[in-house]
Amino acid sequence: MKLAVPSVGKGGLDAQRSAHFGHADCFTILNIEDGKVSVEGTIANPPHEEGGCMRPVRILAEVGIDAIVAVGMGMRPMQGFAAAGITVLHDAESATVGAAAERIATGQLDAMGPEHACHH
Repeated sequence: MKLAVPSVGKGGLDAQRSAHFGHADCFTILNIEDGKVSVEGTIANPPHEEGGCMRPVRILAEVGIDAIVAVGMGMRPMQGFAAAGITVLHDAESATVGAAAERIATGQLDAMGPEHACHH
């Protein structure tokens, strides 16, 4: 699985996970295979004003992301990720990118549903 985790600062496993994917500084790109996590790199997240919430959907789809982990997001990007074949996983607990990755690698996270959508 090729996973994107919204990150604060320069990203990486020790980085703080961004609570709002659309305003994250970058996305840490991870590969998860057989329960093992490896870092592929990071992708800068352009300012939210440049394409709004759909810009990250396009950027992540272009690089072949399979899933993204988020605390919440609006229905429009949630539907955009679904249309792009990217699973949105819900995690409101993990503070760091590495903690979120471990929860995913061990199958602890479920897909985000409409009940987690932000209404803004």
